[in-house]
Order: sequence, then C-alpha cells, then structure tokens
Amino acid sequence: MALLVQDLGQAEAMRLGLTRLGLRVVSLDCAGREQALADALAQSAAVLVVVDTALADVYAGVMGRLCDYPALWWNGPGADFASLNLALAEQA
Repeated sequence: MALLVQDLGQAEAMRLGLTRLGLRVVSLDCAGREQALADALAQSAAVLVVVDTALADVYAGVMGRLCDYPALWWNGPGADFASLNLALAEQA
C-alpha cells in the first residue's frame, strides 16, 4: 500500500494503523512530480494507493507512466469511506 497524503501527521497515523493491520505501507513524496512519482510508485509494488483529494493533480501526473496501476482510494473532502471494510478485505 502507498500513501500520497499531504498532512504528515495524518499520513503517519494512517501508516501506523495500517501497519498494525499487517499491511506494508510506503509513504510517497507529494513533492515528487510526474516521472519521479511514477518511479517511486512502481518501486513500491503497491496494490493500493491512498491519495489526498487535494493532491489529485499530482497523482494525475502519474497517468500514462506505469504499466500497471494500483487500486486508488481518495482521502479527504469528497472521499467516500463507506466501502473501506470491503476494500480492505479484498486486499487481505
């Protein structure tokens, strides 16, 4: 799992919680742009990426740069966490 979250405190809390669930979590640098971010995401081998809605434009720079894309969850205003339990069960 990879995190592209702007608030470092929130990113750390998410990372700790997900790690306690047994997931391997990598935090991506939101300052990384386009190919650098795509390379970091590819190297993480993440099957799921959580992206802040405020960083949608940053994540859009990855489009067209990877062979395979991980599942995407949005975090922040407008994100729907109603199916979070189902999505976590699919990744287990």
